Amino acid sequence: MNEIIKKKLLDKNELLINMVIERVKRDFLDDIAIIGLTGSFSTEDFHEKSDLDLIIINNTEKG
Repeated sequence: MNEIIKKKLLDKNELLINMVIERVKRDFLDDIAIIGLTGSFSTEDFHEKSDLDLIIINNTEKG
């Protein structure tokens, strides 16, 4: 994969992760314990069709 495509994918994922974090801060601040990155992006073994895998660990039932 060329560097331009790699950067676009990483930038897109950063935007999505930040959106999730902001939503948690706004609506679920005390309800979510951890948000983690897993899958091919965490191991840097991703390709153009890779998806973004996040693991979210609840702190409460609402989370």
